[in-house]
Amino acid sequence: MKSCMQPLAVLVAAVSLCAAGADALPKFPGKRTVEFANPVNPIVPEGLFFCDPAARVGPDGTLWIIGTRDEVPTSYTSHYLDALETKDLKSWHLHRSVFASNGEDDRIPESDAVMYDSNAIFHNGKWWLLYCLPDKRHMMGVSSAPSPAGPYTMGRRFPECSQISPSIFRDDDGTLYYVWGQFTVKGAVMKDDFSGLDMGTFRADIIDEAYHNFHENIQLTKRNGIYYMVYADIGRRNAPTCLGYATAEKPFGPYTYRGVIIDNYGCDPASWNNAGEIVELGGRWYIFYHRASNGSKFVRKICAEPIEFDKDGMIAEVEMTSNGIGPLLDPFAKTPARIACVMHGEVRVATQADGTERLSGIRAGDGATWRYFTSPGAASAFVVRVVGKYGGYIELKDAKGASYGIGAVPAGDGKTATEVRIALARPFPAGRTAVVLDFHGKGFLDKKSRNSELFDVLSFSFE
Repeated sequence: MKSCMQPLAVLVAAVSLCAAGADALPKFPGKRTVEFANPVNPIVPEGLFFCDPAARVGPDGTLWIIGTRDEVPTSYTSHYLDALETKDLKSWHLHRSVFASNGEDDRIPESDAVMYDSNAIFHNGKWWLLYCLPDKRHMMGVSSAPSPAGPYTMGRRFPECSQISPSIFRDDDGTLYYVWGQFTVKGAVMKDDFSGLDMGTFRADIIDEAYHNFHENIQLTKRNGIYYMVYADIGRRNAPTCLGYATAEKPFGPYTYRGVIIDNYGCDPASWNNAGEIVELGGRWYIFYHRASNGSKFVRKICAEPIEFDKDGMIAEVEMTSNGIGPLLDPFAKTPARIACVMHGEVRVATQADGTERLSGIRAGDGATWRYFTSPGAASAFVVRVVGKYGGYIELKDAKGASYGIGAVPAGDGKTATEVRIALARPFPAGRTAVVLDFHGKGFLDKKSRNSELFDVLSFSFE
């Protein structure tokens, strides 16, 4: 198995470029299960897209994550739900098309709408999938299977529900609480056999946009007697780039807004939404979320970060990182540029025709950040693998803005890779560090360099 820091080999056929306004993403015909090892962000390999993660630990300790699949950079999701499986957060199995609303895996024959964020739970010896679609004839429903990977029964509609974002939670006494909604959260107790909702327990406006910044995508969970709702939070920049949370003493509240857990703003120039959940595995808690890519809010990849609770059960906000739930990155290993966690300007992670990913769309004044690494200490050089276009300069900085050197990138044909070597002006300080690259044109008087793509970045390492 290849090193997790190397581009992961994925069989790709009939792929299309998704870089500058293309209308399709790579396809993986016939590839039903993808196995890979990866402790960094994004979790899924190059050329694969997995978003709206709903995380659940099964009775054997396996972590399962149900998610939607993005397939085009012009609209959300697709007809397919996929499932990620791991026991150690290092070795993963991606099961594709475990449930679908069209095609050979179709389990909702009365609707061909795309699949939206869904949820699952193990109960009474089965896995139960709670799904939703943007179709008023069949917006929400349930299906069951022996495993989150399927095979699933035909979907059965919940006529009581007419919005999106379902979530299911089983309390300590076995009661199943079902919540759903957009802009406001509704809830009711689910019948033990999942045949429907006890509408006598129905509650409206459990949380809302005005008092809790709630937009959509809900998780109801519990820790140490405190109930948590985690959801897409629209409190910053009037866009739901955050996952926020609220707490209560009872499943249906009243809830108090507590703040943001993570904000994916800056992961891509087109980033607009977020979705995800928190989960405990092996005594540690994590938040799974997604980031945009390819300069499109419709092309997203699952990521994860560890989180911490204080003595009162509050969650401190965490930042997006490249190392994610893995150890600090090795500065002397080849780091793929595609794991950049924060960018500014027009630069984005772009998927190429062969399914590989790189930083592209780079213009003068753009920049990107990778965090966190162990310190490269007294390294003498920084080597960047690039593909030249108009050409320009790369400046290496740390998280505090200190500059360590500048390298010139010659003009190129946009196809041929070359290396740029930057001699370091001084050592990096001890402790964990971020790598920040600022991208410059050929000078103020060169007007063309201000509006041209300068180069692509493939990878880098210290020497």
